[in-house]
Amino acid sequence: MAKRKINIQRNLGTRTTLLEQTAPESVIDQLTSTMSGVDIGFRPTDQRVYEINLDRITPDPTQPRHLLPHDLRKAVHEKTISPAEAMQELVLRAERGDTVALLILGARQKGPVEEEDEIVEDTGLFALAQSIQEVGLRQPLNVYRIDDPDQPDRTAYRLGEGERRFWAHHLLVQRGYSEFNSVKCIVETLPEDEEIIHQRQEAENAARVDLPALARARSMQRIKERLNMEMRTRVPGENTIKLPGSRELEVMVGQRVKSFTGRAIGDRMVRYYLALLNLSPAAQDLVEAAQLTEKQLRPVMRLSTDAEQLTMIQRIVEEKWSGRKVLQEVTAPSLPKTALREVAQTTVEQRFEKRVLDAAKTIHSLLSLPPENYEDAVIALAMRAKDAKTRQALQALRQTLEEVLLKAEDFAESNIVEVSLLAVIPPLDALKRHLPAEKVEIFEAEVLTGSQILEQLVTWRQSDGVLASRLEPFFNQIEFDAEALRAGEPMPLPRLQGEKKANYGEVMIYQVEAGVSVYWAHELLVRRGESQFKLMKAEITGVTVVDED
Repeated sequence: MAKRKINIQRNLGTRTTLLEQTAPESVIDQLTSTMSGVDIGFRPTDQRVYEINLDRITPDPTQPRHLLPHDLRKAVHEKTISPAEAMQELVLRAERGDTVALLILGARQKGPVEEEDEIVEDTGLFALAQSIQEVGLRQPLNVYRIDDPDQPDRTAYRLGEGERRFWAHHLLVQRGYSEFNSVKCIVETLPEDEEIIHQRQEAENAARVDLPALARARSMQRIKERLNMEMRTRVPGENTIKLPGSRELEVMVGQRVKSFTGRAIGDRMVRYYLALLNLSPAAQDLVEAAQLTEKQLRPVMRLSTDAEQLTMIQRIVEEKWSGRKVLQEVTAPSLPKTALREVAQTTVEQRFEKRVLDAAKTIHSLLSLPPENYEDAVIALAMRAKDAKTRQALQALRQTLEEVLLKAEDFAESNIVEVSLLAVIPPLDALKRHLPAEKVEIFEAEVLTGSQILEQLVTWRQSDGVLASRLEPFFNQIEFDAEALRAGEPMPLPRLQGEKKANYGEVMIYQVEAGVSVYWAHELLVRRGESQFKLMKAEITGVTVVDED
């Protein structure tokens, strides 16, 4: 029996043929000899699992999934604080009641709440840390050995995959469990081409059903940037580079995601995801901490300002709205405000409003009398009007009523108008987020129309890969809005402030107060030949008259 066991151990894994072996002594020996020539379901690798101290591992700043808030993530990347200090600060924020910190750690329940929404991971960092504490780390981290110029004599590592497990270990250490100060890692050599790391992360992220919407959007954006470089072509006979169109890129991104997951994703859905990257950093922190889905966030992108978007996201988190509920809230018509309630009312204003309403009811009652009674009332008033005081009071009442009616007509008159794009000063604030200062100064120094500015942006996008990457979020948003405009979907109207010069009669120019992306979406549609969008429906918030003298 011992000899038979030795033969089994010797023959497993060898690839010699039966002719090279001695005749098997039994059926068991014969079976084990044939095992050496077939696929046994595993192969040896050069990967080894090591225990590595947490302070030697640096998070990857390019990882599409962001666990920490943007300010802490930036501080760790710039090495102004250590990962351990970042985790300590996150716990302190949670203890102070910070919503984002509580959501990250799992001290608050996350949405969505209806079956129609996508499945997201519903456990926080505390739950993962508790699991690691109880059963250990079942899946090691993937790290890359790097050279740290600040510590040339000390081996350092960069995190590849496993960011949540990495921060869960930091949380355990922060809570006093020092035995978790080291973590199991598979150490790999840092590839010369770091795109290999990105592709691994993208493949892992694309295959995960529970990946938050923003992390999926960042992964798609990175795929799009790489495809933009791969698909560029040189124009024959010219010293210029032609970049692929945005629609073409989005189709290719969808195909690339399908190659990872086996699930088809269309170019429109790619645009929906990429539009999320236009959210402000504060909004992105809350969205990712709450793990909101793309369906919940799609209606939010129709709101005009960062403040409105953040307020809506806070309501989604607090009230656990589904995607359908968010759409209903965003597209619901706002209730009209009365003129008297547009300002904060004091007790005097409330009394004045009551008296005016009472007077209006009284006059309405008089005018509602039968003709004979009405005539009698008029004659009686005329008779009494011979008295100077009565006549003066009636004249004052008439003047007051006329002023009230004129005011009422002004408030009742719609301030929703259609304005020509040529009458709108092109808003440059949105571009300052995406362009270097010297490029913005070019537009500020010259008097250009919106179509001329957009044409220049398209040219830069096609000829400069760096600018193309920086402009992608801007173009993603306006293409998203352009498609909604073309489809006739309900959208918040841009808000414009009118300006009229006293010497130029009815000539009016407008500045965009809110809804900048809708304006640029109109310009984009006009550039594509859809002239019906030369007029933009907007809400006029006010008009000022400028005296040039």
